[in-house]
Amino acid sequence: MRELIYVSQAKLQQLAPGLPKRAGGLRDVEAEVNTPVGGFKVGKAAREAEPGLAAAVAALEASSRAPRWFAEPDVRPGQWVHFEAPMSYGQVEDAVLFIDIDRADGDYPTGGRLRLLLHGSVGHLVGAPPPGPDARSLRQALGPSRSWFHVCQALRALNREDPQPTGNDDHGHPADQVAGIVRGMDRLTNRLQPEHTAAWVAGYARVTAVIPAFRQTILAATPLYVEHVAPPGG
Repeated sequence: MRELIYVSQAKLQQLAPGLPKRAGGLRDVEAEVNTPVGGFKVGKAAREAEPGLAAAVAALEASSRAPRWFAEPDVRPGQWVHFEAPMSYGQVEDAVLFIDIDRADGDYPTGGRLRLLLHGSVGHLVGAPPPGPDARSLRQALGPSRSWFHVCQALRALNREDPQPTGNDDHGHPADQVAGIVRGMDRLTNRLQPEHTAAWVAGYARVTAVIPAFRQTILAATPLYVEHVAPPGG
């Protein structure tokens, strides 16, 4: 049984615009993805949970923008990646944020050196109620640039919860903005405790930012979908 956590209907329609939005009329399609830490398959089980997902993945894999492995060193904003990582997730304002563990081990050698941050809309969580008309209008008005704006706003919201002043203005110099993002990542880590709560997930996402920080690089991306998977070798 496939355990989907998050699916973006908007991205499904962009990748496979001829597919039905909901159940019915989808042909059987399977796509298998091999990664440096294992492999996962998108097929009939995924289709049953979310119509169009398997065909959208197959179309993406066959396109000129075929996804790369998220930990490749030259991944850039705008590119599609596939990922498999131990992550925790939670809601911050109207965003859902996924964050990986901040350490490396045998199954996750890039942990700590490369931090994976996935960000999306709470309305795309599987089982979540659909957004109201005001939320849909806001998404349409902000357009494609909203993704990075959205995650920055969510991280700033976490920083505002810190009772002690930071002494920096996240809206000023670029270095201060990066520092604010790193502080927000630290707050998110403290809140979600991925060291104790992270589960292995996999999926596809479009990169929105690559941020060199003091001791690590932050890769931010907005997912097509996220699902639970078995740990490598499990």
